[in-house]
Amino acid sequence: MNPQQPQVGQASQLDNDLLENNEVVVDIVHRHWIGLAYIFISAFVGLFAVLAVALLTFSDIRNTTSSEALSLIVGIGVLILGIVGFMMLIIVIVYRKSQIILTDRSLVTIVQRGLFNRKVSRLSMSNLEDVSCEQKGLLPTVFNYGTLTIQTAGQEDNFIFPYCPKPNHYAEEMLGARQRYADKI
Repeated sequence: MNPQQPQVGQASQLDNDLLENNEVVVDIVHRHWIGLAYIFISAFVGLFAVLAVALLTFSDIRNTTSSEALSLIVGIGVLILGIVGFMMLIIVIVYRKSQIILTDRSLVTIVQRGLFNRKVSRLSMSNLEDVSCEQKGLLPTVFNYGTLTIQTAGQEDNFIFPYCPKPNHYAEEMLGARQRYADKI
């Protein structure tokens, strides 16, 4: 992708305080949507199991309770569905906030662990040793996602980015940015 300066319209996506003056954004990598699909499928299976148990017990309750009690039960069910929907929205927001910002001089990794818990790491291109990717299994191969591992120089921890879309492409792009950085020096 072509290098671009962060624009005003990207301010919500990029934290401008994470970038140095005149630093050019090369690319932004978000996690692949398939990670959310796993979460949603698990939630819907659990919700379906609870709903099935509730419906089995509800048939017995319906014959023995008043219409006010039935309205209360339905209301509680709707409230629970609303809470689950709100939680799923929060999960999507947290999931999408984890990203890698590749610039012409550094690599900024943002790992969002919760609404109010995130870890931001900045790695200079001079400390980037190697980038590798792994696609293990049928789904990662078919949907072209995998785990991107960024190896750093010295005692810094390696950065592991699961559910990376097009991991081979981004690994090559990061190594190319590092080479361009080294050529400038």
